Amino acid sequence: MKLTRTLAAALVLSSVMSVPAFAAKPVQTAIAGEALSNSAPAPASYNATGSTTIEGIVAPDANPVIALDAGHGGSDPGGVGNGLYEKNLTLDIANRTKSYITTNYPASVVMTRSSDVDVSLQSRCDIANNAGANFFVSMHINAFSDSTANGLETYYYPGSSNGLNLATDIYNKLKGSYSTLRGVKSADFYVLHYTNMPASLGETGFISNATDASKLNTTTFRQQLATQYAQGMHLYWWGN
Repeated sequence: MKLTRTLAAALVLSSVMSVPAFAAKPVQTAIAGEALSNSAPAPASYNATGSTTIEGIVAPDANPVIALDAGHGGSDPGGVGNGLYEKNLTLDIANRTKSYITTNYPASVVMTRSSDVDVSLQSRCDIANNAGANFFVSMHINAFSDSTANGLETYYYPGSSNGLNLATDIYNKLKGSYSTLRGVKSADFYVLHYTNMPASLGETGFISNATDASKLNTTTFRQQLATQYAQGMHLYWWGN
């Protein structure tokens, strides 16, 4: 099952709109509409008994392996609005983030996708888990039927203190790009649940909002987000 958008019917600003070609996801209110942990079977690489999802170990003296996940891709466009496709935006931001990290920090990066291809939920987690990544960051753009919804939010897996720290550090760097700050939230998203390391998911603006979309449509803004994502990861791992 691919990472898909659900049609927002409830009056929850952070829900997302669907693309009819894809199956609907379970409805969960008050959070972004990404695939939940019951959307597909657990990946083969998931360590249910010894998983470090809840309490991964941060070892700042080591050079980390960072897993970057560009949301959606291939036949799954993600959110669509204002002439833009989420899958294209997330891929560009993720690739720019990788470039910034590998140029400026002693870290290696593994990508769940580096081109416009389909990647299953299980495969996204398998890639990160099999690489032994130290932490995982999934990149998304929000959408909603009410075009006034806008702004930034990040997510972590419920109960993960290191996941919270990662989501908060990334949020605190990204928030300089937004006037509407929607907060750091927890959610049982598939890619946060089944990754064997601290994980965060970012929703950087709304593709359905004309102002957010106009910014996201510029390479300057996407590079700014990539830099801030990377700086948030640096803050999480090295503490500065």
